[in-house]
Amino acid sequence: MPTVVTARGFAVRVNLIEDGDGPHVHVYKGGREYRVQLMSNGGKVLTSGGRERTTRSEARAALRVVIDNLDACWEEWRRWHE
Repeated sequence: MPTVVTARGFAVRVNLIEDGDGPHVHVYKGGREYRVQLMSNGGKVLTSGGRERTTRSEARAALRVVIDNLDACWEEWRRWHE
């Protein structure tokens, strides 16, 4: 998975193979993963998990990183899926 951006300890990546869940990115930090749906006006956390316990505040922070870098996320997603 190519990394789109790293910020605030998060790594935002795009899956190279479309899995049928629509436009989304994977956001990783410290053994945790958040799947964030890409939307024209922002995003939405679809799932969270990983080997470490996730928190709502960290999910919001992951979403904020995606929103702050939304154009780059869309550009990389389109590069692999359109």
